[in-house]
Amino acid sequence: MLITGWLWCLAGGVIAGLLAGMLGIGGGLVIVPLLIYLLPVFGVPPELVVQMAVATSLATIVMTTLSAARSHYRHGQISWFWVRRLIPGLMAGAVFGAWLATQLKPEWLQRIFSIVLLVLSIRMLIPQRTGEPITGVSKRLMALISAMVGSLSALVGIGGGSLTVPLLQRLRVPIRQAIAVSSVGSLSIGVSAVLAFIVLGQRMESNEGLLGYVHGPAWLGISIASMLCAPLGAALTQRIPVKRLQQGFAAFLVLVSLELFIG
Repeated sequence: MLITGWLWCLAGGVIAGLLAGMLGIGGGLVIVPLLIYLLPVFGVPPELVVQMAVATSLATIVMTTLSAARSHYRHGQISWFWVRRLIPGLMAGAVFGAWLATQLKPEWLQRIFSIVLLVLSIRMLIPQRTGEPITGVSKRLMALISAMVGSLSALVGIGGGSLTVPLLQRLRVPIRQAIAVSSVGSLSIGVSAVLAFIVLGQRMESNEGLLGYVHGPAWLGISIASMLCAPLGAALTQRIPVKRLQQGFAAFLVLVSLELFIG
């Protein structure tokens, strides 16, 4: 059964890597549900499963989005104007979200995640605005919005791309550029939140294979596959219609959301 768990981690990493490159998301929308089902196979106590799924997902997002961000940089798609306005708020919010995740009961955290999935799946189906980018937004407002995005992302174990990409599109940033900026933002959220989860997890009793709330073996299996596949996903954004991919992924998220909420 342990071998099966490893195989599922590798498969999840492949999907997460492709999604990170193609849609600018860290893969947490796939990884968190997968880990909720797989961590008990690795012997994780039920009361820690959801928190560890969130923390481990964010740890894999660090590796996935690092690879994806490098690929987008090579393609010249990263707008440093938007990076400078988003990153500080995303990082501060991520630390708060990680702390909040350790305070909530697992069943509430799982329900919050399922609701976030449902909202994001609907959001993917709504047509985005087009036109010249809106650059006159107040820095304070952007800091507040990005802090909220960072907090929610760390709370439910997603990289933030599912929230950052729609935000940037609402500001009329071109889709491929929004995806590239989102990859950098997801990396920032992941690093900040994982460090917080490691520090907060020091109060737990020592367990083999654990680094705070991060499950080392699951993180390793998912990260290896996702890092290898993220550059491929980034390259595919230049060739395939992103809209069709969003529609199919949105339908998948609805099913996962309903399953987690009921479960």
